[in-house]
Amino acid sequence: MTIQDDQLRPRGRRRRLVAVLLLGALLGPACTGGDDGGTDTAPASDDGPSGALPTLAGGVQLTAVEPVRVLVGDGLAFGQPLPSQQLAADAFTEDPEVASAVTRRVYSLRDGRLIGEALVLAIDGPEVFDQGVLDAFVRGVVAALGDGTQEDVELAGRTAFRSRGASGTAIGFLEGNLLVVVRGVDDHDVGVVVERQLAALAAGATGTAAPVTPLVPLVIDAAFVPVPTVTFQPIPPPEEEPSPDPPALPGATSVQGRYGVVAGERRTTVWAFAVDPTTYPSAEVLEPAMAALVSTRAGGAPTEGVEVVDRVVWRATGAEGTVSARAFRHQGLVLLVEGLEAAQLDAVVSAWITALIAP
Repeated sequence: MTIQDDQLRPRGRRRRLVAVLLLGALLGPACTGGDDGGTDTAPASDDGPSGALPTLAGGVQLTAVEPVRVLVGDGLAFGQPLPSQQLAADAFTEDPEVASAVTRRVYSLRDGRLIGEALVLAIDGPEVFDQGVLDAFVRGVVAALGDGTQEDVELAGRTAFRSRGASGTAIGFLEGNLLVVVRGVDDHDVGVVVERQLAALAAGATGTAAPVTPLVPLVIDAAFVPVPTVTFQPIPPPEEEPSPDPPALPGATSVQGRYGVVAGERRTTVWAFAVDPTTYPSAEVLEPAMAALVSTRAGGAPTEGVEVVDRVVWRATGAEGTVSARAFRHQGLVLLVEGLEAAQLDAVVSAWITALIAP
């Protein structure tokens, strides 16, 4: 099963959470009377009603841990996030108690399936008033990201925090100064990811700082799924009519081309490449080649990566009346769409990606 990310976002409920908790911690004692139910009154200062406010010592001591320590797990890969996911993670750092935020998309190395997203927040202990506030902060973040009621659970001999809502499950745990939250649409999958992370931590494993998205080999025919708005028609043999020039992608082991037919007309030409996993061990290594491919097909036009549905699409738009190109990845395949109308290419790409991720 391939899932479409429901991205981790602060969601208004999470913003300024700690400010509210700190306020409650400070106001709580002030609202409690003495043993006799009365109210203690401090003696007036000789200096008048104004004076310096008392300084309250605070902060908790948290062992500093590098994010690579928690981006681990047997059979798991932690890949590049979508631009929107990175922006959502960065928003957490606007609060002073969060020193940094790292997010990764989590994949199964067995079949390349997207499981969910892992968010790693480095907490600045001195900015958190006390242990009680820290505990409430952790539970509050997990509850907000899971969009449900938070509960404590035991996983791999550790206490974790789980929240389940209509959009999926979030499970978090603390490791030193790091709050790790894994979120996905499948409750079982999320639990497995966290259990494997905790097992790897106990074994002393360490991950890598650079994101790694696995490329699982697929047969080329797997690219040409039914798409409601376009029909992929085989390109006739050259003895019947001139064929379009096939593109070249370094490290491709095979290529197949088809016409994209809309309303009975050939509007686009599409190509599917199977890539060599030794040349491209991860999607991150493959991206520069995809960007170069679309630029070459669009006559050297500049490229940009844009987020479409659930992945990044590389696009290059040629001058009016010339060819434009779009390329994206599906597992171990690179899919290229080219034609004269940029808007038509974007429509085909969006519909094609939607069809590929459909269950």
